[in-house]
Amino acid sequence: MNLRSKETGVRNTKMLELTLLLASMLTILANAIIAPSLPLISQAFKDVENVEILTKMMLTLPALTIAIIAPLAGRLLDKVGRLKVLNISLLIYLLAGTSGYWLGGLYAILAGRIVFGLGVAGIMTVSTTLIGDYFTGSKREHFMGLQGAFVALGGLIFITSAGVLTDINWRLTFLVYGFSAFILILSPFTLHEPNISREKSAAGSKESAKVSPWVWLALISAFITTVSFYLIPVQLPFFLQKLEGINGNKVGLAVGCLPFAQAIASFLYKRVKMKLNYIAIYSLGFVPMAIGFSVIGFSETYWQVITGVLISGLGLGLLIPNGNLWVMSLVPVHVRGKYIGFLTTATFLGMFFSPMIIQPVQQWVGLNYSFIVVGVTLAVVALIYFFIKSKKNI
Repeated sequence: MNLRSKETGVRNTKMLELTLLLASMLTILANAIIAPSLPLISQAFKDVENVEILTKMMLTLPALTIAIIAPLAGRLLDKVGRLKVLNISLLIYLLAGTSGYWLGGLYAILAGRIVFGLGVAGIMTVSTTLIGDYFTGSKREHFMGLQGAFVALGGLIFITSAGVLTDINWRLTFLVYGFSAFILILSPFTLHEPNISREKSAAGSKESAKVSPWVWLALISAFITTVSFYLIPVQLPFFLQKLEGINGNKVGLAVGCLPFAQAIASFLYKRVKMKLNYIAIYSLGFVPMAIGFSVIGFSETYWQVITGVLISGLGLGLLIPNGNLWVMSLVPVHVRGKYIGFLTTATFLGMFFSPMIIQPVQQWVGLNYSFIVVGVTLAVVALIYFFIKSKKNI
C-alpha cells in the first residue's frame, strides 16, 4: 500500500512537472510563431497603408500588452491564487491566438494579437512563479534550465511548423496556438495550488520583508536580452528575402534554429550555474550573441545565416533561465508573483521596443549592418558585466 502510494506520488509529480514545462513552451517565443508568415501577410494586405510596419506590429503588439498586464497578473496571482489566473490565461491564449485564422481584416487581426498578449502575460507569470513555489535549491536551478530548454523546444517545433504551414496558407500558422487547448485540459488534473503561507512562515518575517536592490539590474538585463534576440524573428524574414530560393519553410527553419541552440544551452544551465554567479553568466551569455549577430550581418548565403543564428541561440539559452532564477533569489515569497510580473514586463518591453530601437540603426547603416552594430553593442555589454562580476552572492 505504501509502495503504491509512493508510485502514485512520483507519477503525480512527473505530470505536474510535464504540465509546467508544456505551459512554458507557450510563452517567450509565442509572438514569433507567425514570423515566417510576415512577408506573405504583408503581401496579402498590400493595399493597406503602411502595411509592412503594421505587419511587424503583429509580433510587437502582444509584447506591449504583456508588458502592461504582467505586473497586474503578478499581483493578482499573489492574491487570488496561481491556478485561477493560469486557466483563464490559457483560455484567452487559445481563443485570441487562433483568431488570425478566422478574422478577416488586418486591423481585426491586430486587435486579436493585443488580446492574445493577455493570455501570454498570465501564462508566463504563473508558470515561472509556480517553479519558484514548487521547487527549491538545486532542484529549482535544474528545473529552470529544463524550462528554458522547453521554451526553446516549443519555439523550434512551433516556428518550423508555422514555416511549413505558411507555404500552404499563411492563415494556417495561427492554428499552431491551438496546442494550448491540450494544456488547458491537463492543468486542473495535474497542478495544485501551492501552500504559500507555509513557505512564508519558513522564510521568517524579517527575511521575507527584504527585496534586494540587485533585482533592478536583473530586470534591466532581461530587457537588454530581449531587445537583442528579437531582432531575429522580426528582421530575419525580411533579411532572408534578399537571398535566392527562400520560401516560408526556409524562413521557419532559420528562425527555428535560434530556439534549437537555445534548448541545448538551457539544458546545460545548471552545470554552468554551479561554477559561475549570475553576473558572470550574463557576461558569458552575451558573447555568443555578439558573435552570432556579427556573423549574420556579414552573411551572403543562407547557411551562413543559419550558423549565426545557432551561435546566438547558445547565448540566449543561458540568459533566459539566468534572469528568472536571479529574480527568484532576490525577492521574498510573498511578493514573488509581483516581481516575476515585473520580469515579464521587462522581457516583453524589450520585444516591443526592439523594432523601434533597431529601425533608426537600420535606416542609418542598412539591414545587414544593423546586425553587426547590435553584435558590437552586445560585446561591450559583456565587458561591462565582466567588470562587475566580482560582486559576491549575486
